[in-house]
Amino acid sequence: MERIPVNSRRSYVLASLLILGCSFTISAAAQDSNNQGSQANVSVDSTAYKLKTLGGKQFWTDKHHFGGWRIQENAVSNHFRLLDPSNRRHYSGSRDECLTRLNALKKSGDAKPSSGRVVIVLHGLIRTTDSMRHLGKYLQDSGDFTAVDFEYASTRKPVAYHAAALAGVIESLGDEVTEINFVAHSMGNIVVRHYLADLKKAGKSENRFGRMVMIGPPNQGSRMARIMRWSLLFNVVAGAAGYELGYGWDQLESKLATPNFDFGIIAGGQPESSRISNFFLNGKDDFTVSVEETKLPGAVDFMIKPLLHATMMRKPVTLEATHRFLNHGYFVSESERNPIR
Repeated sequence: MERIPVNSRRSYVLASLLILGCSFTISAAAQDSNNQGSQANVSVDSTAYKLKTLGGKQFWTDKHHFGGWRIQENAVSNHFRLLDPSNRRHYSGSRDECLTRLNALKKSGDAKPSSGRVVIVLHGLIRTTDSMRHLGKYLQDSGDFTAVDFEYASTRKPVAYHAAALAGVIESLGDEVTEINFVAHSMGNIVVRHYLADLKKAGKSENRFGRMVMIGPPNQGSRMARIMRWSLLFNVVAGAAGYELGYGWDQLESKLATPNFDFGIIAGGQPESSRISNFFLNGKDDFTVSVEETKLPGAVDFMIKPLLHATMMRKPVTLEATHRFLNHGYFVSESERNPIR
């Protein structure tokens, strides 16, 4: 069992609560203020109501995307809903019923397919699409990509479930999409890697993959998740996926693949002059994931910047580097690429 580098159980508990509290405060307040609670299990006909959803983003997972329209499954009740591009609920019921409604919208021309280059944007554990919306908008406003925000109930289900949901979203994008890229924060990268392994295991292939940017990825598991196993609050909030990133990592890692297309990694780490760090982690870190934990052999570029894990995906240096990598395969320039062999 791994030894915890603190002098006493009391100081360990206090430090754990401090880090947990800071992480959750930043995570909840920084971007995700729109997460307001789960939707009631009520079947609503689109001819009667088109209701703005109440949020509940930790309870809903995207299962189907088409031109901004989404079919989501509730992780608790397992019922489905159909949302339009403005996040209004058009129907709630079974998956087949939602698909029937969406197909009718396709035929009428009210739901038009995405086309060209798409970038699928994935949030991390205990986060929602709100945390990644600024990055997705930045990429879409560039005119180079259509951003597809993948919402998943990160704390309610294991990584395998999220990967299967991602597969369904990709299959539903439509034939007019010519290129599929990924940008993911934290555990979102593990979801993509699980999806890629599942794809290979099923004997399937996808020839539209472009590039992927990994932002603060726990590619070697999460030591913080292992430490936090003693916290009841973390176990309740982070759920099965939180366990998998920590003490379940050995089993999870065997189910992950390394992308067979170009990918780059952006890690957060203190500058040499800094004396502030997360004393639970070794070496440089972003206060949640260490630089060493982000590394994955095969990356064609690797960049370290003084960024915090909870906010790194909103910083200008991350936005610019991500856009540059998706278009050119490097974060700064070809001559300054720093691959991980």
